Amino acid sequence: MVRIAGGTYTIGAPAGDRRSTPDAQPAHQVSLAPFRMDRTEVTNAQFAEFLNALPVRPIDGSSAPGGMVTRAQFPPPDQDLFLESLRPRTRPALIGLDDAEARVGVHNGRFAANAGFEARPVAEVPWSSALAYCVWRGARLPTEVEWEAAARGMQGRPYPWGDAPPTRKRAVIEGSAGETTPVGSRPLGATPEGLLDMAGSLAEWTSTLYRPYPYRADDGRESATAEGERVTRGGEYFYQPTPDKLLAWHRTGFSRNPAGGHRHIGFRCAAG
Repeated sequence: MVRIAGGTYTIGAPAGDRRSTPDAQPAHQVSLAPFRMDRTEVTNAQFAEFLNALPVRPIDGSSAPGGMVTRAQFPPPDQDLFLESLRPRTRPALIGLDDAEARVGVHNGRFAANAGFEARPVAEVPWSSALAYCVWRGARLPTEVEWEAAARGMQGRPYPWGDAPPTRKRAVIEGSAGETTPVGSRPLGATPEGLLDMAGSLAEWTSTLYRPYPYRADDGRESATAEGERVTRGGEYFYQPTPDKLLAWHRTGFSRNPAGGHRHIGFRCAAG
């Protein structure tokens, strides 16, 4: 993890900035205590470790192409923890392993990243499962403002690396569906503190409910049990993104449905 200094940070888009969307305004100041954040997004291999630590085991040790698994491989009542095809669920899924974009499979009776995808960011993980992974690690999801503060710094950078516009050397962008890149593969896009892939790659879950600014931590938006969309941040690799979507204050345009995984959304953990 990378340590982020405590202090007062500017959150939201500067007044009059034409690149801003209405939900990123008004710009305001938020005071934060020091915290730490993962240097990179959580990988397929790391998430497979979490799944193997759970009291759930597949019946069958085989894996279909692309990591897809069949319903028969999981004993009742645990199929709905892994298979999106069983919606509506009575409990949140852990990961949609029956989705072609999931790069975690079942090998020799254990969960494992598909060969060649070990170091790539995990996708198809619902919000509750991202939260569960972080708790398993003794951490938590970052709040929306922690994520933005880490990306912008106290200087209020528009992009994680500074003022320069995005390029494919700084961010994983302009890709095809399912074609992710190993985490940390764009060192030129690092923040001065050393965080990687804060723009492009996958969008990332935060702990925060999607509500208007200004941000207030005590207005219920940080409730872990409240229903509603959760903020995703950081741009994504797939769509031909405009520079506006990679701005560190951008908070619209991505799926925010917490109940399902998505090929464009991953996460990283934070801690106090």
